Amino acid sequence: MILYIWFVLGFFIAFVIVHTAVLLFAAVELRRYALRSNASNMRRTLRSPLAPLISVLVPAFNEASGIADTVRSLLALDYPELEVVVINDGSTDGTIEHLAEVFELHQVLRPTPPFLSHRPVRAVYAPRSQLRLLVIDKENGGKADSLNVGINFASYPLICTIDADSILEQDALAKAAAPFAEDPVRTVATGGMVRLANGCRVERGRVMDAHLPRSRFAMFQVVEYIRAFFGTRTGWSAMGALLIVSGAFGLFRRDIVIAAGGYRTDTVGEDAELVIRLHRTCLEAGRPYRIVYVADPVCWTEGPEEAKFLRRQRRRWHRGCLEVLIAHRRMLFNPRYRAVGLLALPSLLVFEVLGPLIELSGYAMCVVALLAGTINWSIFFLFLALALLYGLVLTLGSIALEDAASGRFPAWDDLGRVLLFALAENAGYRQLMHLWRLEGFWQLIRKGEWGAMERKGLSDPVPSPAASQVKRG
Repeated sequence: MILYIWFVLGFFIAFVIVHTAVLLFAAVELRRYALRSNASNMRRTLRSPLAPLISVLVPAFNEASGIADTVRSLLALDYPELEVVVINDGSTDGTIEHLAEVFELHQVLRPTPPFLSHRPVRAVYAPRSQLRLLVIDKENGGKADSLNVGINFASYPLICTIDADSILEQDALAKAAAPFAEDPVRTVATGGMVRLANGCRVERGRVMDAHLPRSRFAMFQVVEYIRAFFGTRTGWSAMGALLIVSGAFGLFRRDIVIAAGGYRTDTVGEDAELVIRLHRTCLEAGRPYRIVYVADPVCWTEGPEEAKFLRRQRRRWHRGCLEVLIAHRRMLFNPRYRAVGLLALPSLLVFEVLGPLIELSGYAMCVVALLAGTINWSIFFLFLALALLYGLVLTLGSIALEDAASGRFPAWDDLGRVLLFALAENAGYRQLMHLWRLEGFWQLIRKGEWGAMERKGLSDPVPSPAASQVKRG
């Protein structure tokens, strides 16, 4: 029992060491990014005839409440040339009818490209106007299957994948595409920042006034997102070992994704699985490549505010991590795969997949040992202090990087509220998330359904004539 408690203490120390190193890499990378990116570079990207053409893929299943807002925001983005491809995945809530009404769609004849396999396509629609919009109606097959359809029908060399409940900021696509413009040969994928739109004022597909959420669960997620994106992903990207490009906002080279086989439909972690497979494919082929996280572009999305939906999300995420590690187990601790195999995947296994089990069992063992008199109060409080504080410094460091890089919380009361929830996270919320994540093990064993998350929509519906006010071309 005592040996196990010391093992858990060693786990906490290793976690702090590894993630502090990642945070330091993130700080260096953010400074480097700030020095080389400026407004004039962005204007050149937007005006350049060589800016890469982008197809934005939007898989949608029962998203009638918010899909029109998402499409409006995408069509109005500041980018030289893009198209929006909405893939209706057998919705039953009138998603396709709502899109047809708002954007005046009519059915067109388009042969189905043969590059990636997927569920049958029932119909293809386009607007009567000159909007660069394509809507594909298909049989239900899941998000990954829908993305494969979108990749097949996409017209442009870069594909951007976003969730149907998401809204990109006006310059987000240009910022995310910048690495492709700077290094078109090596850059394979980029990802941007995802923020919660809960509590924001959204009009016609744009975030007009950003506010922090009122929901406590959503506020805790704000803290998690800051830590995950500014601390963790920026650091791993700097080391060339970024494992996840969020399914809510990612940019990929279409030809490379097709060559790698597209999205797998037999896993719930399709976004991470594809990124790791891209690493594996390029490394095994000896191909120089880059998979980059760009901290500046922002995608706003709706986060779960009720416990039952957040629980489903975390179970699904944990199951996805397990499936990814099983699928790519040959890469673990394998020097052939460089930092991905030697650092990033082992960190995912130890700290993300096994971490909840180790931490919760450590709590239980310490309590039992204390009651049995095998450890003294000083060791118990040392364990408790490490358990509650081991992530706090990393969280505060990520918040400091976020504030220095983007200044998203200019008001002291907003920043103070984020810091307050960062402190409170360690006294109950994180432990609850660990319990829910452990249910992912059981879900993997029984192959259970993860369930859907309720969407409230990011803004109130607007009349259909507004569709004609978005930017054309």
